[in-house]
Amino acid sequence: MLKAVIFDMDGVLIDSEPVHMEAFRRMLHELSIEFDRDYYLQFIGSTTNHMWDKLMKDYGLKLTKDELMEMSDRNVREINGEAGYPVIPYVTKLIENISRAGIKLAVASSSGIERIKDTLSKMQVGQFFDVIVSGNQVKNPKPAPDTFLKAAELLMVAPSECIVVEDSLNGMKAAKNAGMVCVMYEGGNSLPKVDTSYADYIIQGYEEVDAKYFEMIYAHTGGEP
Repeated sequence: MLKAVIFDMDGVLIDSEPVHMEAFRRMLHELSIEFDRDYYLQFIGSTTNHMWDKLMKDYGLKLTKDELMEMSDRNVREINGEAGYPVIPYVTKLIENISRAGIKLAVASSSGIERIKDTLSKMQVGQFFDVIVSGNQVKNPKPAPDTFLKAAELLMVAPSECIVVEDSLNGMKAAKNAGMVCVMYEGGNSLPKVDTSYADYIIQGYEEVDAKYFEMIYAHTGGEP
C-alpha cells in the first residue's frame, strides 16, 4: 500500500535548474574560469558541498565553500529578484490533493534546509509536508539513497511504501537505490533530457495527476491489483 510520496525540489516543484546554471556561469566568469555546460550538468541532483569540493579541487581555488556559496546566492538573487523561483504548473494543487487523500508527504532535496523551507513557504505549501530532508543532513548525497531513506525513517514508513518524484539522473538512481518506486517528472526545465531507464513511470506534467494516479502507479509497479 502506498503510504508516502517524496518530492525532490529543484526541477520537480520549482523550475530552478536554468537559474542555477546561469548563476554558476556568472560565478565562474568572476573567477576567470571558462564555463563548460557539461561540467555543470554533472552536479544536478547532488549537493552544493559536493560541487564546491570538486570545483576547488579541479581549479585549485583558495576560496572557502561559504565564499563560493555567497557568490552563487548573490547571482541567484540578481536573476530571480524578489519573486523567487518559477513554480511548476499545477504542482501545488497536486500536493494538496495527495495530502487530503491521507498520504504522507516529504521533500528530500540536495538543497540546504533553509532554502527548502523558504521555497515551500513562498509556494504556500509548507503546511502539507510532514517531513523535510536536506542532502546536507545525511552522510552520502544522491545518487546514494541516504536522503530518501532518512525521509522514510522520519515518516515512519518502509522504503517499499514510498513513491519518489525526481527529474535528475542522480536523484532517480538514489530512489532506486533506496528501494522506492521512482516517477520521473520530465517537463520541469529546459536542460538536456537525462537517461530515463531508472524511472518506473514518466510524466510530462501535473495537469491530470492526482493521488489516485500515484496509487495506480504504485499498485502497477508493485504487482498489486
